[in-house]
Amino acid sequence: MKNIIIILFVSLLFSTSAFSQNSYGSDLSATVAFPTGVNAEYFNTGYGAIGGFYYEMDSNWRIGLTLGFIYSGINGEEVNNYFQTLDQQQGTVELTGNVSTIPILLSFKYMLPGSSPRFYGIIEAGLYLYSTNLNGTITYSGNAGTAPIDQSEFSSEPGFALGLGALFPVSKEISIDVNARYHFVRNSETIKVKYDYDNQGNYYASEETVGSNHFINVGLGANWYFEL
Repeated sequence: MKNIIIILFVSLLFSTSAFSQNSYGSDLSATVAFPTGVNAEYFNTGYGAIGGFYYEMDSNWRIGLTLGFIYSGINGEEVNNYFQTLDQQQGTVELTGNVSTIPILLSFKYMLPGSSPRFYGIIEAGLYLYSTNLNGTITYSGNAGTAPIDQSEFSSEPGFALGLGALFPVSKEISIDVNARYHFVRNSETIKVKYDYDNQGNYYASEETVGSNHFINVGLGANWYFEL
């Protein structure tokens, strides 16, 4: 993971020095995220912020670094229904929890020529960091009893995003930024539940996983633009 982050920063530095620079700036948007991948129904709508900084080249390309934080809860009812349908699971799962997503992405934006509003396209790639926290119980049928669930997991996955946006100028330096991105991540937002008993009340090791690997975020915020 450290090597990938180093590559991202080196690529950013090389890109900004390979072209003549005529401006720089930053942006920050409040965002709403909607899971869209396989098993997306097990995760609730997320909320957070996405922003970063950039250099704008004479060619209308903006090259920079995008950072974000998105917090979403899990859908306990849907997760319980899923685990209850498994052959080896005879009982109920009651879960509460959340997933925090932190994208760290090298960003390329192409600003379409024009005045107001100024439209742009987004291509981004890098790492998605995930922190998953789960709490609850597994209640087994018969006399197998109840087992607690208390799990915290941190993971990282590569991914990329494609998007569109528009800037509505408020002043020479500040614009309202409306944007949307579709994120493609190799594997993300994973819920893992380990079973401690079989149907006869005997211990055994088994693990079931559900996850969603795509999501859309829609953002509204501000963009600060400064000429060099």
